[in-house]
Amino acid sequence: MSNEFTSKGYNSPKTKIGQQKMDVLISSAEELFAKNGFYDTSVADICKHAQTAVGTFYIYFKTKTDVYRCLLDKYQRAIKEHLDESIKGCTTRYEKERQGIKAFVKYALQNPTAYNVIWGSLSIDEKLFHDYYVSFAASYARSLSKDAEGVSGTDYTSLAYLLMGISNFLGLRAIFENMTDEQIDEMIDSTIMPALSSGFIKA
Repeated sequence: MSNEFTSKGYNSPKTKIGQQKMDVLISSAEELFAKNGFYDTSVADICKHAQTAVGTFYIYFKTKTDVYRCLLDKYQRAIKEHLDESIKGCTTRYEKERQGIKAFVKYALQNPTAYNVIWGSLSIDEKLFHDYYVSFAASYARSLSKDAEGVSGTDYTSLAYLLMGISNFLGLRAIFENMTDEQIDEMIDSTIMPALSSGFIKA
């Protein structure tokens, strides 16, 4: 296995066993960060929970912050994959937004820890928070630009942030109210999509 770390501070395993060990460390860190917070979780705590040696941690990560960064990358990939799957077969931007917002809100409801980890990054290292949302917005803006005929205006980056904000806070509402899938669908179909189609997304 190479010990060359990426610019993000973690080393991607080259073997299946190495990936399994890294995944256990990430899952352990995720659980402890959510339970105790970043500052009250040590590298030793993560390794004890993962039932692995502290030395193994440093094969994959330089610091505790780097495992947090890796966890953010994991969430971003999972969310993007979930959204991409949800819009398969959609032919218009309106339908992509409708299905994508529903998928994100339902993902948030099923994975409330994601908010703790993503937003918690702001108190750990502002650059983590910055990089997460800038990267997500850039990807979103590229997607919007490909469906230019279905979007009002050409400032795709601003629109991406606006839509991300809507989805984020709808996700929080779903968690706060423990909404059902049916309630989420009704909220988006009866209120959110009519509001978007009146100014930003062409129905």
